[in-house]
Amino acid sequence: MSFLPTDYEAPKASNNYFKLQEGENRIRILSKPILGWEDWTLEKKPIRFKMSEKPSKSIDPKKPLRHFWSFIVFNAIEGKIQIMNVTQATIRKAIEALSKDGDWGVPYHYDIKIVKSGEGVDTEYHINPVPHKPISQDVIDLFNETPCNLESLFTSEDPFSREQCEKGITPLGSEESQTIVEDKKHPDIIYVNEEQLNKFLDTKNKLKDSDQMEIDVKLKRLNIENYSMIPAATYELILPSMIERLPVSE
Repeated sequence: MSFLPTDYEAPKASNNYFKLQEGENRIRILSKPILGWEDWTLEKKPIRFKMSEKPSKSIDPKKPLRHFWSFIVFNAIEGKIQIMNVTQATIRKAIEALSKDGDWGVPYHYDIKIVKSGEGVDTEYHINPVPHKPISQDVIDLFNETPCNLESLFTSEDPFSREQCEKGITPLGSEESQTIVEDKKHPDIIYVNEEQLNKFLDTKNKLKDSDQMEIDVKLKRLNIENYSMIPAATYELILPSMIERLPVSE
């Protein structure tokens, strides 16, 4: 006879802060980051300062101040809205590079996989973006049901507390991010699938800058602000003309 049920799993503690686990972690960034400097008290509690308020020295001389980003994410593994605090330069630089890349853009439009391996000073992080996909309405609803005030991190208060949220709530991404919400008004429209989207982006990236700009202007006139929201019919019309404009390889 088994002492515990065969399907027993210890309940996980509720945690409002995202912690990178060994192996693959998958997130969707949902808000703009707050930026600043992080220090730690002798009681091992974090203290955060705004970019313009960097202290002249850290509390513990052996532990220098660290630059940090904090933003709200959807933890796809646990299905939770959490705050992710990033001090690892490898992760910051990778996300910054993606946000500046014309084929990827701001990280509200796609999930990001962060693979953690190793321990201590040998810890490594590999960041892989997932093809563009609209945020599901379920995630939007969960975000709205879990208000958070990121600015509270600067005063060491609980960003999810009612008191702090009454002072202000961190919004979902930016106005630009509203284009990635699933289109509920036109459910009959068939949009590009993952393979088509990748082919579109690959082809567009090979075009001259002027041709890429012309494509973007054309899409904007059609009220298409996000590549993943290109109707399949429009894709079939526009792709051949893009291929015709590809530079001839010598």
